[in-house]
Order: sequence, then C-alpha cells, then structure tokens
Amino acid sequence: MSANASVIVRKAVGPGILLVLLTVLISGVSNFVNFYAVQGTNSDAFLAVRNAAVAVLLVPLVFLVGRTARAKLTRTDWLKLGTIGLIGGAIPFLLFFRGLQMAGAGGAATATFGYRTLFLMAAVLGIVFLREHLSPRLALAAGLLLAGNVLLLSLTAPLWTDGTAYVLAATALWAGEYTLSKHALRTLPSGTVALGRMGFGGIFLLAYVGLTGQLGSVAALSGAQWEWVAISALLLVGFVATWYAGLKTVDVSVASAMLVLAFPITWALGFLTSKSAFGLPQAAGVVAIVLGVALAVGLASLRDTGAAVVAWVRSAVGRAE
Repeated sequence: MSANASVIVRKAVGPGILLVLLTVLISGVSNFVNFYAVQGTNSDAFLAVRNAAVAVLLVPLVFLVGRTARAKLTRTDWLKLGTIGLIGGAIPFLLFFRGLQMAGAGGAATATFGYRTLFLMAAVLGIVFLREHLSPRLALAAGLLLAGNVLLLSLTAPLWTDGTAYVLAATALWAGEYTLSKHALRTLPSGTVALGRMGFGGIFLLAYVGLTGQLGSVAALSGAQWEWVAISALLLVGFVATWYAGLKTVDVSVASAMLVLAFPITWALGFLTSKSAFGLPQAAGVVAIVLGVALAVGLASLRDTGAAVVAWVRSAVGRAE
C-alpha cells in the first residue's frame, strides 16, 4: 500500500470507528430496554412488528440521505440482501429473544454471555472468508475481552439454561451475517445493506407469524406494549444505521470486538436500577473490556477517531457562527 493510500484508509477508519462507538452506546441501552420491552408479550409478534417498523423508518433515511443507495442492484446483490435479512434480520432475533425468555431473569446474564462471544466467531469468519489479519495485538485483545465478560458474570446464576443454546445459535448466525454484510459493503452502500437486512428480515418475520397463527398476538398488543415497540424500533434504527456505516470501513473483527463494550453499559444500567453489589471483580471486568477494545482498535485508529471528532466539532461551531 502506498503512503497516499495509507493516509486515505486512515482518514476513512477514523469516522468508521466513531460510528461503531455510537453503535456500542445504542446497543448497550437497547439490550437493557429490550429485556423489559418483551416482558409479558409474545416475543415473535413483538419482533415481527418491531423489525417491520424499523424497515419502514429506514426507507426515508436511505433514499433521502443516501444518494448512492439507489444504485441498480444485480441478481447477486438481491440474493446477498435476502440472505442477510434471513440470517441477520429474522431467524437470530427469534432465537435470541426466545432464549432469553426460556432462561428467565436468573439465567439471562449467563445466556447473554454467549452473545458476548460474537466477536470471537466474527473474528474467525473474518480471517477465513475476508482475509482479515490476525495480529498478536488482536489476539491479546480477544483474551482481555473474554476475561472481562467472565468477571462481569454473576457467580450465583446458573451456568447453563435451556435458553443458552438458542442464544448461542443466534450469535453464530449474527457473526455469519456480519461477515456476509462486510463482503456486501465492498460494493453496496451501507444504507442499502441496512435496509436489506431489516426489510427482508421484517418480511420473513411477518410471514412466520402469519404461518404459525400468531397474528392474533399482534392485534392483542396493548397501548403500553406498542410504546415499547416504538422505543425499541427507534433504538434499532440507530443501531443498524450506524453499524453498517461504520462496518463499511472497519474490519469485522475489530468492529465486533468493539461491540463488547455494550455489555458494561447494559450491566451499569442494570446496576443503577437494581442496586446490585459492585466489587473488585466487576471493576476489573470493565477495565479489561475497555483495554481490550482499545487494543483491538489500535492507537493510530483511536488518534484518527479523536481527530475526526475534533474536526466535526469545529465544523459544527463554524456553521453555528
């Protein structure tokens, strides 16, 4: 790679890292909200309505903001988007939320630990199928992230529940989808991939709900449950919009490692609401995850991200003046 090409890549990575960090923040809040949002509801009906709503909300964002999103799609592009919708926007959502409900409040923390291993699965797939580089720094980061997640686990929760297998299956599908999406993003705009994931995913979910005779559960949603649908949908719009825009310029192994930061955010929100104990193991877990993400991203990319933030602030101040 030439010096000029290296500079261009680094300039692109800075905003990409920032977008993934925004995804992390949204994900941490969303995971906390969704635990309460699905309580007392038919999770299949909730997900079908929520994901379809996200697709509808993405349409103006993609076609009005993303000027290049209306490029003509080939048959291969449509096949990729349909597959992304199936294994990313439909099946894993059903498995994940069903797994959480089966695990119950006592086993949910352990079950979601399976989801936090997504970065390991995605890193392996990225290396094998996308030819991403496995550096010693990334390997050390993976060790820190795994250790941090273990330290944040509750030692009193069951190590395995009936729902854990569902969560692990969903995690594997999402890792595969992120890898396929990264490949698709080489030629497609991020908005197109995001809309493909949620649009096809919403269609598959609505078809599943209809074929399994659960449409009555959609009609039975109460006013309060529709409010949860709206809140969850808005958070998911923010997630997919920032995630795919960031993933376009950031390796899937690095981006998925950064997603682990959402776990401490969710955990902190739970701590603030439940007033659970906070001790040295939990503090060490948070530190390990932060250090692991910093290692995965790298000093140069962090510096470029900081420069991108400073440039954005200066631009915003200039427009205000």
